Amino acid sequence: MSQSGNSGIGRIYIKVGSDIIDLTGTAKEVQEDWLKIKDEVSWEGKLLAIKNARDSAVQIAAQRAVQSGIPERGSAFRRVLDSCDIEKTGDVILAAIHYLRFVEKETNTPPRELKNLVSQSGKWDKEDVEKWNLSLYINRMLEGGVTGKKQEPFLEYPTGMPKKNRYVVLTDAGRNYLESLTRV
Repeated sequence: MSQSGNSGIGRIYIKVGSDIIDLTGTAKEVQEDWLKIKDEVSWEGKLLAIKNARDSAVQIAAQRAVQSGIPERGSAFRRVLDSCDIEKTGDVILAAIHYLRFVEKETNTPPRELKNLVSQSGKWDKEDVEKWNLSLYINRMLEGGVTGKKQEPFLEYPTGMPKKNRYVVLTDAGRNYLESLTRV
């Protein structure tokens, strides 16, 4: 709702497809008319139409991206795993964190997102990945190494972020470890 100067006149203008809502009057009149429109059943239908159109556009864009040769994230991550011959669970989790941070530029990835990425690779069934105890692996890598043997930590919490597993990033030791896997 906007007001023009100090005149107390307000206006709401919304265009949804071919429907136009143009309310003008005192601020109180505009607010009352707006509340009436929001309570109408047709308003909910218009909002649903906008949501459906947006969802359809996103889906079409994703299909076009795949058709144009842009790999979907699961197959891209699988290529990383296959080219580096990464098979061990801890190594896969470390690689997934690195992939999400470095390639996709994600900063907040809850464990379910890591599991989704690994499942999307197609190397493991979703049911198998669900059984993985990501917190245990992440905590071990925060303490040092993948196996829990005393090494330099492979993961750390970024400065200024909450100390939650969803925010962990690779340390230099973690990146070096992944590098060493690519040379094998």
